[in-house]
Amino acid sequence: MQVFIDLDKYFTKANSLEEYMGYVHQLLSKLMYAQNFYLASYNHADNSIQFLYNVDVKDESIPTARKFTLASEAQSPTAWVIANQKELEMKIGDNPRTQSDGQYWGRGTRAEHWFGVPLISQRDNCLGALVIQSYDAKIYFSDEDKSLFRLFTSKVTSALEKHKKDLRLQSSLSDKTIALEKELTAKKHAEKLQRALYLIAAKANETSTLQDLYREVHRIIDELLYAKNFFIALLDEDSNEISFPYYVDEKESELKPGSVIEVGDGVSSYVIRTQKPQLLSKERVNELITQGEIKRIRGALDFTCWLGVPMISSDILHGIIVVQSYDEKILFTESDQQLLFYVANHVATAIESAINRQERTDAQLKLAKQHRILEQQHQEVQDTIRQLKRTQRKLVEQEKMASLGGLVAGIAHEINTPLGICVTGVSHLVEELKYIKKAVNEETLTEDQLMDFFDEVDKAGQILTTNTRRAADLVQSFKQVAVDQSSNSIRELDLGLYIQEVLLSLQPRLKKVKHKIEVQCPEQVHITANAGVISQVLSNLIMNSIMHGFDGIERGNIAINVELKNDYVILRYADDGVGLDEQAMAQLFEPFYTTKRGDGGSGLGTHLVYNLVTSALKGRVEAKSKLNKGLAYLIKFPVHASGE
Repeated sequence: MQVFIDLDKYFTKANSLEEYMGYVHQLLSKLMYAQNFYLASYNHADNSIQFLYNVDVKDESIPTARKFTLASEAQSPTAWVIANQKELEMKIGDNPRTQSDGQYWGRGTRAEHWFGVPLISQRDNCLGALVIQSYDAKIYFSDEDKSLFRLFTSKVTSALEKHKKDLRLQSSLSDKTIALEKELTAKKHAEKLQRALYLIAAKANETSTLQDLYREVHRIIDELLYAKNFFIALLDEDSNEISFPYYVDEKESELKPGSVIEVGDGVSSYVIRTQKPQLLSKERVNELITQGEIKRIRGALDFTCWLGVPMISSDILHGIIVVQSYDEKILFTESDQQLLFYVANHVATAIESAINRQERTDAQLKLAKQHRILEQQHQEVQDTIRQLKRTQRKLVEQEKMASLGGLVAGIAHEINTPLGICVTGVSHLVEELKYIKKAVNEETLTEDQLMDFFDEVDKAGQILTTNTRRAADLVQSFKQVAVDQSSNSIRELDLGLYIQEVLLSLQPRLKKVKHKIEVQCPEQVHITANAGVISQVLSNLIMNSIMHGFDGIERGNIAINVELKNDYVILRYADDGVGLDEQAMAQLFEPFYTTKRGDGGSGLGTHLVYNLVTSALKGRVEAKSKLNKGLAYLIKFPVHASGE
């Protein structure tokens, strides 16, 4: 029939389902009585319906965007059609049943003749219902009308199914767009933060006064977050006092630039006592007052949000940085707190450097304190270098560098800062060079611009020279370690015998403890794999058990079980140590996570195990643990390596 061909063609032209249903209604009305006609779309996910198209001469039109929870089939004929996936016909003379409240079945004006057909998809899912009804006692739907209406229903079912698929596709595309926008925002934010840290480091190397440094820090932080109200407070441990060398506040305050107060029981002193960032609202301040943590507040009392973070450098607390808002529309977030705390540590380093350089002649007491700090830092660097050298010799002597994980964290920590500064320095020079080249090409370069560029090059050169030399020294000291590790090759080996060789190589460490290691491995388990990787995985697991699992345990037990299954090696490793809680287990394989940060733990042992098993051995690793129930690993990898 031509009418259905027209319906198919029009679906591709229609701008919306509502427009298409209007065309359906128009064609249906030409063939039969269809003055009262509606489409109810059903959503299985939330058990709701929407009237995507409804025309009724008696009842008010329902907005297409509005959703309703699907009523029970005892309350609504439309719900009955959807729930039972069957046609339903009601006539005024059929005496339709009433509900407990005396109302007729269904809602709205009672029709003389009501006919509803379910919309069944190709997967036998009910997509909704299509309904026609008559309020005229002279107009009833004939069998021919109902047959014609069923044909229209099949076309509407197809259109509704395509419409829902389009909605799902649009939702997916929208989610991807949002994710990309978030990624772009995060990238821009990271670039902005990187530039801010570079500017802080560069300002600290200039010969400006401390006030210039404080103003520059304020300007830089104000570009990262709201900092209209901002102050820096420095701690003097000898006198137990806090000074406010820089203070900017839009309201009147008893605190002014240059004020000095004792460390007491205010909000600034609370940050200094806890040495942790504090994000405070009025309600939180009142709670702290009730708890006795804070007794009085200096400065304006009508702030809406107060954020203070400690400035820590070389494990020394130098003071705090505070921003606050008096605007109810501007509230700081946890992200703002983390950002300001991160920047504050770099500011602490910059302030320390400026004080060492500028106040050396006129602050003898402070000079002595700074000298002790520098001596302490120097001693820590020397101790670290000696420890790294001893560890390097130990790694070279041990087979396949079994203890490399205990050293990498220190290297990463030492190299990360100088290389990061070098990257930002080079990026800054490239931008300055582009600017000068442009000025030269346009013949607008002035002598002052050229001299400023030379100054920038000189400052950046000093920074790059110092930090690249420091990074080069560290890299050179571990060059041999990296060469040894990269020499690992794939070869055939007897896994049981090789495990015993690994244990034998660990004897210098194992003989100092009373722990027991039991190995169960079938005889003649021949595999083709990277022997160095297997050695390093086992060594890391054993050293982790000794250092972490058996903390406080004199005699612990380690079980290593090996079996072959479907061309895979199944290696089960378990200790009966102290175990881990759920929070620690969630971070077990993350880099730099350790429970022994202050006792030589690098936080890379299990991270390296995960990377080696998944990348080098092409396998997988899982872990299970509970507190006081030990820690167990299941490692699975192919018997024969691919050689890639």
